[in-house]
Amino acid sequence: MSDIDPTENAHSDYERAARAAEAINNIILREAFGLLKDGYIAGIRTCDPKDDAGRYRFTVALNAVDAVERHLKAVVNTGLLSAAQTSELSTPPRRWVPRF
Repeated sequence: MSDIDPTENAHSDYERAARAAEAINNIILREAFGLLKDGYIAGIRTCDPKDDAGRYRFTVALNAVDAVERHLKAVVNTGLLSAAQTSELSTPPRRWVPRF
């Protein structure tokens, strides 16, 4: 049996979720993601039709920005789930007792 408290990991997940939520709700970060995406899309559109490598690089960069946003959202969702599980563990289960 391990000596690790299951609620300890849940608390760290909740703290990570709070930080990720702050990042997602940060106006400057959202603006930066938007400008990056717009710049990469503009780069894709202005590439020479024969420049496959250039379009590919812009597409990879656009996918990287999307991956960062998805990761932040996943951390938030994991923290919310962890918080729900922690509250579920802290309350004793209700038992059904028949009444006669």
